[in-house]
Amino acid sequence: MSPPQPPPSAPSLPQLEPSDHSPQLPASTGLMLVPPPVPLFKHPSWSPDIFRDEAWLRRKGNNKKRRSKSVTDEDLDDLKACIELGFGFDSPEVDPRLSDTFPALGLYYAVNKSYNDAISKPSTSPPSVVSDCDSIPSPIGSPHAIVGPGDNPRTVKTRLRQWAQVVACSVRQNS
Repeated sequence: MSPPQPPPSAPSLPQLEPSDHSPQLPASTGLMLVPPPVPLFKHPSWSPDIFRDEAWLRRKGNNKKRRSKSVTDEDLDDLKACIELGFGFDSPEVDPRLSDTFPALGLYYAVNKSYNDAISKPSTSPPSVVSDCDSIPSPIGSPHAIVGPGDNPRTVKTRLRQWAQVVACSVRQNS
């Protein structure tokens, strides 16, 4: 028998040359780290929901910089959608969190209060003697006033249109 042969020597690994863009280990090991892979970016493709997503992003950004508590058309659309879905807002008190979520809710409550007050108020005199307009106090200066005496005509028109939409929502829900 022949003497045992020593195992073949392990092949040596090739030494990597340092480069400027790859991180290095301490000089004592002599090994290099592999650079991280290039990150993947989502390519925006067309989707039927893209318009809704863009509108959501616009509204999300505008929510923090809302100038005042004025009601927008989008706020009215949100309120109308909730009412059409069957949500009722019958509570006499306005929940602040709900009012922050639906800014048109304050106007809705004001319209409902005026409507309910007008219906529940018994008439003591015949309608031919006293008109309904004479018995309703002027809302100017009240917290539920729709327009003020010095408002811009364009603002007055917008607020009256919004008021009419809220009245329509209120009538739909109460009937």
